Amino acid sequence: MSKINYLGEDNFIRVMLSENLKWQRECTKQGQFDSFDGIELNYYKAVPEAPKAVITIVHGFCEFWGKYHEYAWYLYQAGYAVYFLEQRGHGYSGGKNKEKDVVYIDDYDTYVKDLREFLDQVVCPETEGLKKIVLAHSMGGAVATLFLEKYPECFDAAILSSPMLKMKNNTKPILLKILEIYASVFNKGRALAPGQRKFDGVPVFETSSTLSRPRYDYMFEMRKNDWHYQTYGASINWGLASLKANDKLMSGAAAIKIPVTVFTAGQDHLIDAEGYTEFAKLVPQAKFHAFESSRHEIFNADEESRIKYYDEVMETLEGFLM
Repeated sequence: MSKINYLGEDNFIRVMLSENLKWQRECTKQGQFDSFDGIELNYYKAVPEAPKAVITIVHGFCEFWGKYHEYAWYLYQAGYAVYFLEQRGHGYSGGKNKEKDVVYIDDYDTYVKDLREFLDQVVCPETEGLKKIVLAHSMGGAVATLFLEKYPECFDAAILSSPMLKMKNNTKPILLKILEIYASVFNKGRALAPGQRKFDGVPVFETSSTLSRPRYDYMFEMRKNDWHYQTYGASINWGLASLKANDKLMSGAAAIKIPVTVFTAGQDHLIDAEGYTEFAKLVPQAKFHAFESSRHEIFNADEESRIKYYDEVMETLEGFLM
């Protein structure tokens, strides 16, 4: 296994603005393609010479390429081709809401169709003959799970990092039904959901999903400087679609037969751990790695957890190739 020099807290910003930035400029490429409905989607790729395999990263809610500069760099150094799709409504992809910091989606099947188009138009034609692995985080974990159920032939293995298999939700079903009717009758599906907030440029590290302050600051600085990265709150329809996606993915999870590894965070304020228990019963080949001290973003956790996480991800990838 390739030895990666993972960045610590003290040197993170310095290296990201020097060596990593140099890698971005010299080794990564940006591209666009039209999805099934004509919406233009943005992607990035980094392909080393003679890659071991291809990793398609499916990001989470309100995320974008810049948040994965470090992660993708490590994967590239380890010899993997990396393909990163900015999902519709995120980053430089089309499909944004009128309120550009509020994320809207009609149904998660749209995300699934976008991912299929990305594979068919970009990833697979460029990487024929190589094993394909999906690496998905949070909302991306829900999208990837639905994708694996619908298109079992596309990937050889999967890594799900804090996947949104079941969102934490204390709203009573009757209130959700009222909200759904309200959004439909008054055409408010794109409006900011109750309890959500718009982007105001004020950092909230203490209550974020991150335990590494330099990594939070690196990402937040990009948000402040580029409106494309200011997605911040969920629309009513995104919330309703996410709950429906959780139900749907559990109903079809037994169809997943490829190797799956799930990384979970013990201090996750967004994900209900009951979803992991249910998923383990439905997908018996799934292997679970728990990080009890981590918040939602394990790749941005405390240094000990973060290094352990990356080591285990790399070991898992090598295991998939054996």
